[in-house]
Amino acid sequence: MNKAISDSYTMFKRCFVKTLRSPEAMTMAIVVPFVMMVLFGFVFGGIVYIEGLNYINFIVPGIILQCVFQSSTATALSVHNDMSTGIIDRFRSMQIAKSAFLSGHVWLSVIRSIVIAIATIGAAFIVGFRPTAGVVEWLMVAGILTLFIIAVTWLVVIIGLVSKDSESISGASFLMVIFVFLSSAFAPPDTLPTVLRVFARYQPLTPVIDAVRGLVLGTPLENEILIALVWCVGLTIVAFVGAVQIYKSKLTK
Repeated sequence: MNKAISDSYTMFKRCFVKTLRSPEAMTMAIVVPFVMMVLFGFVFGGIVYIEGLNYINFIVPGIILQCVFQSSTATALSVHNDMSTGIIDRFRSMQIAKSAFLSGHVWLSVIRSIVIAIATIGAAFIVGFRPTAGVVEWLMVAGILTLFIIAVTWLVVIIGLVSKDSESISGASFLMVIFVFLSSAFAPPDTLPTVLRVFARYQPLTPVIDAVRGLVLGTPLENEILIALVWCVGLTIVAFVGAVQIYKSKLTK
């Protein structure tokens, strides 16, 4: 166990050093939330009316999830590059824990996405976000978002493992962002056409968004928190098992 943790930490440091060599990627990941807040809050906010809520307050949870999806693309690309450049064969010949490769990427991705989420919330305050949450509510929000980030991270690891090229990863990442638009992120599901309304209500992002929104703004909540936790934990388990199995099958080829 100690060796696995040590090897995972070594892989984490390797991934972190690679990230430092591309500072523009992290810079853009922090700038994008502010741009998106301005775009959706001020450009589209004037034509969208949400009863009882300022539109910037309404869209913050969705923007956070969208920025997490966009930043996670880097993880999928990093995993894909390692699997396709031959470095994985070198790792396989070394006396390191097999789990270290995946866990190193996951640790860095989770930390990076948490930083992006914090930057997004900071950008929201700059453009007019005014939450009513107390310490307890913010801690609950942090827990939900962390679980969501972990789930997304394992999902993008799978994308990185199975993708044949970077174009495939870009396409898959675009589909994930589409899921944000087809949720309660930017408009109440009741305003959508029938088919899209049903999809928006029952897809996993909507309860996460609604739970975060209810906690930070004090809007009524029913069972959104429980549903969000079930989705996050369930997706994490499925994605983790899937990623491990795919990785093992790749090593045996």
